[in-house]
Amino acid sequence: MAKRTVTVIGSGRAAVSPDVVRLDLRVGHDAGDVAAALSGASEGITKVGAVVRDHDVADADIRTLDAGVNQRWDNTGTAIGFTAQQRLAVTVRRLESVGEILEAAASAVGNALLVDQVRLDVSDRSEGLRRARDAAFADARDKAEQYAALSGSQLGAVLGVAEAGAVAPVAYKAMAASRDLAGGMPVEGGDLDLGATVTVTWELR
Repeated sequence: MAKRTVTVIGSGRAAVSPDVVRLDLRVGHDAGDVAAALSGASEGITKVGAVVRDHDVADADIRTLDAGVNQRWDNTGTAIGFTAQQRLAVTVRRLESVGEILEAAASAVGNALLVDQVRLDVSDRSEGLRRARDAAFADARDKAEQYAALSGSQLGAVLGVAEAGAVAPVAYKAMAASRDLAGGMPVEGGDLDLGATVTVTWELR
């Protein structure tokens, strides 16, 4: 006779204090040929990198995400040139400098700067995720005990545990021309929620 079991899904969250901001910065450049477009985008992203380093961001916290070039067309379908773009991921560990960095980058490259993402995060999620998993397992056990009682049983041994994946902090996304960043972008830390979901199977006795 097969074992009687109960399988439930539990979820849990843990509040953490953000200590970094993840920036996704992009520079675009239009030109009549591919080489000039790439050269212009490269020059622009180099200026942005210099600005970031001037604000005490370490080289280890600056990473090129990607680069590309596409042909441009007018509204009649005629090819009129090329647009090259390069993206830079920046981790800012001094939250109060985010606005200063964005303002300085906008001043350096003008409307060639686009801000694809400004995201509060924590540099080390391990403790927060541990607390979220604890809460998720406790939630699963609470549900399982209720189902066991409803079926006139008691929980036995845990037969299986599977994590469905951690929930990352919600990102704040922005797409803005550099002129809109002239006043900077103050960032308030507040709290973030990290989450975890777990599926647990218990034997019923």
